[in-house]
Amino acid sequence: MFKSGKFIRSFMKRMLILYFVVSAIIFLSCSSVKYNTVYRYDDEFRGNSREYVRIIVRPEERRTEIGQARIIFEKVEGNDGGFRDAYFVIMRAASSFRADEIGFLKAGESKFGIKLTDPVSELRMETEETVSTYTSQDSTGTSVTTSSDTDTRTWVEEKFIIKISDESAIGILETDEIIFRFYFGPVPVTYRIIGKELELIKEVIG
Repeated sequence: MFKSGKFIRSFMKRMLILYFVVSAIIFLSCSSVKYNTVYRYDDEFRGNSREYVRIIVRPEERRTEIGQARIIFEKVEGNDGGFRDAYFVIMRAASSFRADEIGFLKAGESKFGIKLTDPVSELRMETEETVSTYTSQDSTGTSVTTSSDTDTRTWVEEKFIIKISDESAIGILETDEIIFRFYFGPVPVTYRIIGKELELIKEVIG
């Protein structure tokens, strides 16, 4: 009985260490990309200067097939002029429709039609294995049983680029709220950006 108890404690200790190691790896991989931080650099290869910021926005709509958007706002300036782009990665259910090629941007009271350029839909898959341990005792002693369950999750990353015109950039700089509206088949999705994230966007595109 003493040896069985010692074995169980040793086994549980190893499982606890493994849990913390896996958690640390997941945390480091997720935190390797910084959001809400403005980056600036001179690109000697393309002969221009660039600024960009990453943000994450959740949709206004709830319980739909469309999820959060990861957006990179970029401003590029060079000898031959410059431009501003917004790069979108939107998470959606594998059963949902692709985004319509035309969306909308609202900055204050001004509305702009926007075209989704270079659209790409990528199917993603993640498999998670859960290990469960059960301890039982009977007249013959203590036994430990381990079982595993595998859960596979699939989703689609919808990627596209939006060109930010000079007119819409002025609208963004003069407002305290911007709204992006897209349509995935019959399902609308609305992303509202305010506060700190909007101020960072203004810093980049201004």
